[in-house]
Amino acid sequence: MPTVEELLALDLLTLREHTERAGAQMDPVAHAAVLRESLGISRTYSIRRSGALVAYAMLNPVSGASWFVRAFNIHPDHRNAAVVKGLLQQVGEAAQREGIADLRSHVYKTNRLSMAFHRKLGFRITKENDRVVEFFATVEELAGNRSVERAVRAGESS
Repeated sequence: MPTVEELLALDLLTLREHTERAGAQMDPVAHAAVLRESLGISRTYSIRRSGALVAYAMLNPVSGASWFVRAFNIHPDHRNAAVVKGLLQQVGEAAQREGIADLRSHVYKTNRLSMAFHRKLGFRITKENDRVVEFFATVEELAGNRSVERAVRAGESS
Protein backbone atom coordinates (compact mmCIF):
# COMPACT_ATOMS: atom_id res chain seq x y z
CA MET A 1 0.00 0.00 0.00
CA PRO A 2 1.47 3.36 -0.97
CA THR A 3 2.03 5.90 1.77
CA VAL A 4 0.40 9.32 1.84
CA GLU A 5 3.84 10.83 1.24
CA GLU A 6 4.39 8.72 -1.90
CA LEU A 7 0.94 9.57 -3.28
CA LEU A 8 1.43 13.25 -2.49
CA ALA A 9 4.80 13.39 -4.24
CA LEU A 10 3.36 11.81 -7.40
CA ASP A 11 0.27 14.04 -7.34
CA LEU A 12 2.32 17.21 -6.87
CA LEU A 13 4.52 16.20 -9.79
CA THR A 14 1.69 15.43 -12.18
CA LEU A 15 -1.40 17.34 -11.05
CA ARG A 16 -0.28 20.69 -9.62
CA GLU A 17 0.05 22.43 -13.00
CA HIS A 18 -3.41 21.30 -14.23
CA THR A 19 -5.03 22.21 -10.94
CA GLU A 20 -3.57 25.70 -10.91
CA ARG A 21 -4.35 26.30 -14.59
CA ALA A 22 -7.96 25.38 -13.75
CA GLY A 23 -7.99 28.16 -11.17
CA ALA A 24 -7.70 26.00 -8.05
CA GLN A 25 -4.85 25.72 -5.57
CA MET A 26 -3.05 22.52 -4.65
CA ASP A 27 -1.94 23.03 -1.08
CA PRO A 28 0.32 20.09 -0.13
CA VAL A 29 -0.89 19.94 3.48
CA ALA A 30 -4.57 19.99 2.51
CA HIS A 31 -3.98 17.52 -0.33
CA ALA A 32 -2.18 15.13 2.04
CA ALA A 33 -5.22 15.27 4.35
CA VAL A 34 -7.52 14.42 1.43
CA LEU A 35 -5.26 11.53 0.45
CA ARG A 36 -5.21 10.23 4.03
CA GLU A 37 -9.01 10.32 4.15
CA SER A 38 -9.28 8.76 0.68
CA LEU A 39 -7.08 5.83 1.67
CA GLY A 40 -9.60 5.02 4.38
CA ILE A 41 -12.58 4.78 2.01
CA SER A 42 -10.98 3.69 -1.26
CA ARG A 43 -9.36 0.66 -2.82
CA THR A 44 -5.86 1.56 -3.98
CA TYR A 45 -3.85 -0.24 -6.67
CA SER A 46 -0.25 0.57 -7.42
CA ILE A 47 2.77 -0.15 -9.57
CA ARG A 48 6.34 0.11 -8.31
CA ARG A 49 9.61 0.07 -10.16
CA SER A 50 12.82 -0.50 -8.18
CA GLY A 51 10.77 0.01 -5.02
CA ALA A 52 9.49 3.45 -6.01
CA LEU A 53 5.82 4.23 -6.59
CA VAL A 54 5.39 5.04 -10.29
CA ALA A 55 1.62 4.72 -10.68
CA TYR A 56 -1.55 4.29 -8.72
CA ALA A 57 -5.30 4.07 -9.10
CA MET A 58 -7.77 4.80 -6.34
CA LEU A 59 -11.47 3.85 -6.54
CA ASN A 60 -14.30 3.98 -4.07
CA PRO A 61 -17.91 2.81 -4.04
CA VAL A 62 -20.54 5.50 -4.52
CA SER A 63 -23.85 3.67 -4.78
CA GLY A 64 -24.47 0.00 -5.36
CA ALA A 65 -22.27 -1.15 -8.24
CA SER A 66 -21.27 2.42 -9.20
CA TRP A 67 -17.75 3.44 -8.25
CA PHE A 68 -15.77 6.67 -8.51
CA VAL A 69 -12.20 6.85 -9.85
CA ARG A 70 -10.53 9.17 -7.35
CA ALA A 71 -7.17 8.86 -9.08
CA PHE A 72 -5.37 7.21 -11.95
CA ASN A 73 -1.90 8.68 -11.90
CA ILE A 74 1.28 7.63 -13.68
CA HIS A 75 4.72 9.21 -13.30
CA PRO A 76 5.69 10.91 -16.60
CA ASP A 77 8.85 8.77 -16.90
CA HIS A 78 6.78 5.57 -16.63
CA ARG A 79 3.89 6.23 -18.99
CA ASN A 80 4.30 3.07 -21.01
CA ALA A 81 2.22 0.08 -22.00
CA ALA A 82 3.46 -2.15 -19.18
CA VAL A 83 2.49 0.31 -16.44
CA VAL A 84 -0.87 1.17 -18.03
CA LYS A 85 -1.57 -2.53 -18.46
CA GLY A 86 -0.67 -3.25 -14.85
CA LEU A 87 -3.07 -0.64 -13.49
CA LEU A 88 -5.86 -1.57 -15.92
CA GLN A 89 -5.50 -5.24 -14.96
CA GLN A 90 -5.70 -4.43 -11.25
CA VAL A 91 -8.79 -2.26 -11.81
CA GLY A 92 -10.35 -4.97 -14.00
CA GLU A 93 -9.74 -7.63 -11.36
CA ALA A 94 -11.22 -5.32 -8.72
CA ALA A 95 -14.29 -4.76 -10.90
CA GLN A 96 -14.89 -8.50 -11.06
CA ARG A 97 -14.17 -9.09 -7.38
CA GLU A 98 -16.21 -6.10 -6.12
CA GLY A 99 -19.05 -6.37 -8.65
CA ILE A 100 -18.36 -2.94 -10.11
CA ALA A 101 -20.72 -2.18 -13.00
CA ASP A 102 -19.74 1.38 -13.87
CA LEU A 103 -17.13 4.03 -13.18
CA ARG A 104 -17.26 7.83 -12.97
CA SER A 105 -14.30 10.17 -13.01
CA HIS A 106 -13.77 13.94 -12.78
CA VAL A 107 -11.05 15.69 -14.79
CA TYR A 108 -10.01 19.31 -15.03
CA LYS A 109 -10.45 20.54 -18.59
CA THR A 110 -6.87 21.83 -18.40
CA ASN A 111 -5.60 18.23 -18.11
CA ARG A 112 -5.54 17.46 -21.82
CA LEU A 113 -3.69 14.14 -21.42
CA SER A 114 -6.25 12.80 -18.97
CA MET A 115 -9.14 14.04 -21.11
CA ALA A 116 -7.71 12.20 -24.13
CA PHE A 117 -6.92 9.09 -22.07
CA HIS A 118 -10.50 8.87 -20.77
CA ARG A 119 -11.91 9.18 -24.29
CA LYS A 120 -9.47 6.60 -25.64
CA LEU A 121 -10.52 4.12 -22.95
CA GLY A 122 -14.17 4.62 -23.88
CA PHE A 123 -15.43 7.00 -21.20
CA ARG A 124 -18.02 9.55 -22.30
CA ILE A 125 -18.82 12.96 -20.88
CA THR A 126 -21.97 13.08 -18.77
CA LYS A 127 -21.60 16.50 -17.11
CA GLU A 128 -19.33 19.49 -17.30
CA ASN A 129 -18.89 23.02 -16.09
CA ASP A 130 -16.34 25.67 -16.93
CA ARG A 131 -13.51 23.80 -15.11
CA VAL A 132 -14.35 20.10 -14.76
CA VAL A 133 -15.71 17.26 -16.88
CA GLU A 134 -17.42 14.18 -15.48
CA PHE A 135 -16.72 10.99 -17.42
CA PHE A 136 -18.75 7.77 -17.24
CA ALA A 137 -18.34 4.25 -18.62
CA THR A 138 -19.67 0.83 -17.82
CA VAL A 139 -17.11 -1.83 -17.01
CA GLU A 140 -18.50 -3.86 -19.91
CA GLU A 141 -17.83 -0.97 -22.33
CA LEU A 142 -14.31 -0.55 -21.01
CA ALA A 143 -13.56 -4.27 -21.21
CA GLY A 144 -14.68 -4.35 -24.86
CA ASN A 145 -12.76 -1.25 -25.93
CA ARG A 146 -10.06 -1.98 -28.50
CA SER A 147 -7.68 0.60 -26.96
CA VAL A 148 -7.86 -1.19 -23.62
CA GLU A 149 -7.31 -4.54 -25.32
CA ARG A 150 -4.29 -3.13 -27.23
CA ALA A 151 -2.80 -1.64 -24.05
CA VAL A 152 -3.09 -4.98 -22.28
CA ARG A 153 -1.57 -6.87 -25.24
CA ALA A 154 1.25 -4.32 -25.62
CA GLY A 155 1.97 -4.54 -21.90
CA GLU A 156 2.35 -8.30 -22.19
CA SER A 157 5.21 -7.84 -24.64
CA SER A 158 6.91 -5.01 -22.69
